[in-house]
Amino acid sequence: MSREIPGSSWDHRIVLTWSPIPRAEACSPLEGAHLILFWLALAAYGAEAGFRLAGVAPASIRKSPVFAGVLLHAAFLGIRWFLSGRAPMAELFESLTVFSFSCAVAGLILCRSEETAAAWKPLSILVLLPQAGAALIDKRMTPLYPALDTPWFASHVGLSFLGYGFFAAGLALGIVYLRGGEEAVYRAAGRSALYGFSAFSAGMVCGGIWAYYAWGSYWIWTPKEIWSVIVWIYFATLTHLKFIPAEAGWPGWTKRLEMGATAAGYGVVLLTFLGVSLLLRSSHSF
Repeated sequence: MSREIPGSSWDHRIVLTWSPIPRAEACSPLEGAHLILFWLALAAYGAEAGFRLAGVAPASIRKSPVFAGVLLHAAFLGIRWFLSGRAPMAELFESLTVFSFSCAVAGLILCRSEETAAAWKPLSILVLLPQAGAALIDKRMTPLYPALDTPWFASHVGLSFLGYGFFAAGLALGIVYLRGGEEAVYRAAGRSALYGFSAFSAGMVCGGIWAYYAWGSYWIWTPKEIWSVIVWIYFATLTHLKFIPAEAGWPGWTKRLEMGATAAGYGVVLLTFLGVSLLLRSSHSF
């Protein structure tokens, strides 16, 4: 199979050939079990969203449906990795379910306290929607292009999704703060931007190294790469503004504006993740 990859100053064609990845036989017990775990995780996320929207909060985060969902989800991803022989982040189905998992993990890290628990009301929906979307997509495992079968690709995609998860948590925390949240919510939202920016930056570095080994260039100016830089600049600016002393800060820059910008950043992330990948043709398209 051949695939045209845009270069920086010329186009070059790389011929990609591969052999099917060894995997379990179709409909094997383990393959069926791992899909059951996927559906159970979806049910747990749905229960979490339902309880939160009904105003019912668990006694603690470890006794919540989302905590059980994350454990089930982790088992599903681990078994799928074992069955396919690769990181489960190469297809639209896998991308959506890993996105959901990343949002849930980020929420467990940032929204553990009673003060930040209110963020689970919007965040539970952000966790549920990608998983529900994945449920509607073909779940068969396919082999990777040789260029993708490298630890640098897995690191690049995994860290990027972790950053997306923290940005989603930032949206939820920003909404709660703007509706009268406490100072603890503001601090957690600040950490969401910092953690997300750090993970996303590391993912971009890994992506550059992977691109060099795969295509012979650290940067090939695809739409996804350009929009990734836009996301990086957005959250780099937002993160660094927190370290400017109030007396030397930008006129009119308040906590509410900061929380609004943190929440709005998720729109840029969503456009980069789904909009560019689905609507524009590039090496990052699904």
